Amino acid sequence: MPIDRRHLGRRYGPYRFEVGRESILDFVAAVDGGVPGRIFASSLASRAMGAGAGPREDLPPLVAPPAYAAVFAMQPFATACGDAELGLNVLRLVHGEQAFEFLEPVRAGDVLFTTGEITRVQDRGNLDFLEVTTETVNQHGRPVVRGVWTAIIRN
Repeated sequence: MPIDRRHLGRRYGPYRFEVGRESILDFVAAVDGGVPGRIFASSLASRAMGAGAGPREDLPPLVAPPAYAAVFAMQPFATACGDAELGLNVLRLVHGEQAFEFLEPVRAGDVLFTTGEITRVQDRGNLDFLEVTTETVNQHGRPVVRGVWTAIIRN
């Protein structure tokens, strides 16, 4: 059954996320092939911590890699996909794609707020497409990242 178009414009959030140094390092370790938790330091995580040393207070705030945006900016999309009012069959849902527009660096210590809106509902044959556009701002109200997330649901 196609997604009811009356949900177009439906909003989610804001969702609050505190960016921690450990969270960034765990993300870097995971995408670098290491083991999160800093037990086995990956090469990227070691460099991010400063020449293989442990965490140091004299280092500037750690800047998150761009792909880290998936950690905090996905919440409105995930909530929309699980929204009972939309009636999506999550067993037939795949994450189709995502795209980011990066506007300002994300640093350890930032507090981020992400909102999302359903911006496209489309049916093509036996497939439904749900698009959620998100915007994240930092504790200063400055835009950090915009995202577009697409779910594809087989009918």
